[in-house]
Amino acid sequence: MNNHSPTCLVILAGGQSIRMGTDKAVITLAGQRLIDILIDRFTSKADQLLLSAPEDYGTGLAFIRDNPDFPGGPVGGIFSVAAILQKTRPDIAGFVTVPVDAPHAPVDLIARLSASGTCTVAGDRQRIHPTFAYWRCDIVDNIRITHDHRQKSPSLRWLAERCGAKSVIWLDDNLFMNINRPQDLIEADHNKTADA
Repeated sequence: MNNHSPTCLVILAGGQSIRMGTDKAVITLAGQRLIDILIDRFTSKADQLLLSAPEDYGTGLAFIRDNPDFPGGPVGGIFSVAAILQKTRPDIAGFVTVPVDAPHAPVDLIARLSASGTCTVAGDRQRIHPTFAYWRCDIVDNIRITHDHRQKSPSLRWLAERCGAKSVIWLDDNLFMNINRPQDLIEADHNKTADA
């Protein structure tokens, strides 16, 4: 592993937000947009902050759109980010991903997931959470090149397995809560108040 590789966090904000009914990146929690909560949470933790999204949402951050030739869904986003970084930032060995709808994401996410230098997925006592992961650009790129794109869009669990991803466990299950429906927003607001 290159110990001098810059740390990179990618906020996954390219989903369709079907269950929520509106773009989750701009939903507000305690008066702040979800995307801004994550930016504030991780700006000091990463050397490079990027969005996997169709736009920058007024943040001024660089964003990477999904390549239309890649599979749909979050795997397509991760394939797109890895391919772009391989070309434009070869000094960045890999990147940590966090979904835009996870306002309680652990602040030590980048440090713990990228520590081993190999692909790693976050988990709690119940299950793994492959949207919270460290992806090595070279490994992801090799999988993308050999993947038959005519097949159904693969899942992040599929990608984690193909990458041989290890798991890192956190004991607090609430850290990985996703806001998928309006009632989740109410619960997240309660948890944010309790954390304050």
